[in-house]
Amino acid sequence: MLIIIFLLIFSGFSWGYANFIGHGYTSCINCHFNPFGNGQLTDYGRAVSATAISSRTFYPKSWDEEKIAYTSGFLFRQPKQKLIRTQINYRGFSLVTNPGSSSNEEREWINMQFDARMALRFGEKQQFLFAADYGKVPIPSELTEGESDQEYRSRNLYLGYRLNSKFGLYAGLMDKVYGLRVIEHIAFSRINPQITQNDQTYGVAGHFLDGEWEGGVHAFVGNYYQDPDYRMKGASAMLEKTIFSTHRVGASFLNSKNDYLTLTSYAVHGRFNLKEGSSLLAELGQTEKSPEEDSSITTARYGLLQTYLRPFRGFYVLANIEYLKNDISSRDYIVRWGPGLQYFPIQRIELRADIYDTRNIISNTSIKDSWMYLIQTHIWL
Repeated sequence: MLIIIFLLIFSGFSWGYANFIGHGYTSCINCHFNPFGNGQLTDYGRAVSATAISSRTFYPKSWDEEKIAYTSGFLFRQPKQKLIRTQINYRGFSLVTNPGSSSNEEREWINMQFDARMALRFGEKQQFLFAADYGKVPIPSELTEGESDQEYRSRNLYLGYRLNSKFGLYAGLMDKVYGLRVIEHIAFSRINPQITQNDQTYGVAGHFLDGEWEGGVHAFVGNYYQDPDYRMKGASAMLEKTIFSTHRVGASFLNSKNDYLTLTSYAVHGRFNLKEGSSLLAELGQTEKSPEEDSSITTARYGLLQTYLRPFRGFYVLANIEYLKNDISSRDYIVRWGPGLQYFPIQRIELRADIYDTRNIISNTSIKDSWMYLIQTHIWL
């Protein structure tokens, strides 16, 4: 009941994630300036979020879909000029671990994002793009005394050039081209390959889209906000194919290293349209880690299965199951699962609540399950 009350009061925003294939969009380039997804929405993406993703319950009944789409712009109207697009975001959530425990329940409010964004499109055919953002990011809680991290920085800062409708080149600070960009930043499929919310890197990416095939390659040199010895340098690639008109299957590969670690990840993944806005996502992958101080290699295996069911427009019911084996030579593994609710009462507002149960399966040992729930807010303009 507390979650429901909170959801009725607070609000937020979500990008067009991989699960929106349930609305018929197999490629992210339809709605995002970044062809691999994430980041600022185009005018078309804003209109889709208003007329297909969000509920129309709180819009006047006299408004048709065209009117709703028109008000999806930054100042609640479509801009008259084509050069610049702006956006402001805030996202935070309340995290409760071990709920109900009298001895070790912990509550924390985390400000995940507060930033301003800008995208410039120019050229005769708007073939040139400059995208940037700057804002507050959370400082990792695992930092020890004496370590530091920057609280304000960019997560996107790149130039793009579309040679034509099939090919594009992008250079600068971007997310790595790899796997499914699911909502959950704590997902094993994002933590193990190091593609979480602050793992952007400077590099050059190429994008290809032709009919049923879409892919990308990415050569990167690390994130300059990190000390040089921690910067992961390497390359990644992803290839997907549309099957049966509305589904996607694909594979990804990533290899990177710094002064302390060599990391190699590979995965197969799929996005499946269940019609009427519902979808199924799946990813299975492995990550090999080799410390520089010795020749040992540890291979971790992870899996993700996620369903998005839309009972009615603007509302989604989630079911999430994850698997992680930190060392495939060991019998020990972790299973995390839980339901979630996502509600878009109006465009610019997302309401999200999730419950997670984490179970550690360790040989000859019994460990109590770990529970947590989080309630997310996200507002954007």
